[in-house]
Amino acid sequence: MIHRILVFCCLLSLNFTTELFAQKIGDFVFNKLPQDYHFYPRDDKNKADVPIVADITNKSVTAVSVKVFRNGNLFKYAKSAFSGINPYKNAVSINAELAEYDLEIYQFIGLDSNLVVRRKNIVAGDVFLVTGQSNAWIGPMDDKVYQGEYLRSFGAIQPPDNYGPYKLSDTLWSLASNQARVGPWVSEIAKNLIESEKIPFCFINSAAGGSAIDFHLILDGDLKSPYGGNIMLYKALKAGVIDKVQAIIYRQGEAESTLPAGSPFDWWWKFDQLKTKYKKYFPSAKYVFCPQNNVYEFQYSPAALVRENQRAQYTNDPYVKSFATVGTKQFDGLHYGNDGYRQSGFELFRIISSEIYKRTWDKQIYSPNIVKAYFKSKNETRKLYLEFEPGQIMVVPNDTTVIDPTGKSQKRIMKDNFFYDGINAVSAAKYIDNIEVEGNKVILNLNQEYPSDIISYLPDYFREFYAFNKAPFPGPFIRNKAGMRAFAFSSIPIVRLDQNFDFSIGPNPAVDKITIRWQNMSTGNIKIYDMKGNVVYEDSYLAVFFKDIDTSKLPAANYFLSTTGLDGTSITKRLAIVK
Repeated sequence: MIHRILVFCCLLSLNFTTELFAQKIGDFVFNKLPQDYHFYPRDDKNKADVPIVADITNKSVTAVSVKVFRNGNLFKYAKSAFSGINPYKNAVSINAELAEYDLEIYQFIGLDSNLVVRRKNIVAGDVFLVTGQSNAWIGPMDDKVYQGEYLRSFGAIQPPDNYGPYKLSDTLWSLASNQARVGPWVSEIAKNLIESEKIPFCFINSAAGGSAIDFHLILDGDLKSPYGGNIMLYKALKAGVIDKVQAIIYRQGEAESTLPAGSPFDWWWKFDQLKTKYKKYFPSAKYVFCPQNNVYEFQYSPAALVRENQRAQYTNDPYVKSFATVGTKQFDGLHYGNDGYRQSGFELFRIISSEIYKRTWDKQIYSPNIVKAYFKSKNETRKLYLEFEPGQIMVVPNDTTVIDPTGKSQKRIMKDNFFYDGINAVSAAKYIDNIEVEGNKVILNLNQEYPSDIISYLPDYFREFYAFNKAPFPGPFIRNKAGMRAFAFSSIPIVRLDQNFDFSIGPNPAVDKITIRWQNMSTGNIKIYDMKGNVVYEDSYLAVFFKDIDTSKLPAANYFLSTTGLDGTSITKRLAIVK
């Protein structure tokens, strides 16, 4: 915690230095003055202060006044005497609302007054940072793309694909249009948030087309010639919003899913590094929103593992929120038409609305996420249950018929989307007769013994790409009743509900290490509690018969060790630590 506070103080220091570039207007040398279209983050009282700081060089100035206009009408007026002692300071409070504020500063010499400066179209609201690859910002700016007065952005796009080094002088506030456009996807998110929350929004988009995660990991606070993730940091600091970022939207992973065959898979641990850096440099961000990738035609099997890790990050880390992008309209194999960007923009808006603004939405706004896969008993192995979160109402569509680019009608079968290996390459279709649903469960009715103890969903890549005459992956997809597609998944262990998941602990009493052994392969969570009920250790386990736990840092005492399996059953045993 101390480290986080020190980092935050350093960021505030960096932010302060960005305000010191003085601007001379008449007899005033301003150190703080809003720009036209300036955006200020709101506070917890739904207001924002607009600071004015200046050195007044004319000794004859006797007073300074500030007029504030709301939508063209006088909102506030304040006049204060100037004693000749610099700097002159003032702070005007404005409301976070669907209104624009103008500001006029006057100087007085005796009874005579002169306009010093006028600033227009100032607003207050909430801030989001956006980054990732091209899907986070490209797309034609058609007449349905929101570019209205209540969506603001900061800085400029760096041609051709928004890479750096960032031009340090590009620090103007503006509407999110032209060289400050944020793209149709982000504009759709913003439009819906503006309509829902009735406040302005600022989206600062630093996505770069085709960028790998390594580009975004260039985030170390070096702002002399910002590149990679330092671009987003530089813009957030220069904009003065670093301490008020609601969340980071990170749409990336296509680069690591379209590599040449044989390339190593390393997105997972690099994303862990990126999360750590985001928490360090953007400590106010509550979440990282990271959509799960689509299915591409590029022949790289670990693409399935990128999707699985995006799902696992969402499943295991409350800091990460996600949804499935498969089944989005107008998919061309990598990018989307604007209707597709609008669709996924609306889908992410609902999740942001629920998670950050606590608006009430049905559970169906979330992509269904698998919880467990199981057979009910040793004698019932012809029905493989895929269970999703409580509250999801699942739908399995019929097989999909599409018209390929040559005009030929093509059919894809739902059961072709299931696999019994860990990289979603070996089809389980021949083992599946049909598929049915039961509430939050999808049931695969099998015609023979299932050949594996894991199951995966959606192919590593679109293996029928050429058979479909280069059509993009058409599905079909498991959905919920609201149309949200289920997350793709890999290597989900299959258990039997009638199995005994009792375990032993050894040694017990223990000194610095224990081993937990299960009678059957087990998946679940472990917690160790002290005698006051405080959790002193917590971890998960996946498809294991045993697990070692380091207890060297636990003081000598009695504890309870509890395991919770996929079926929700908990078993608790006594554990003694001696020194």
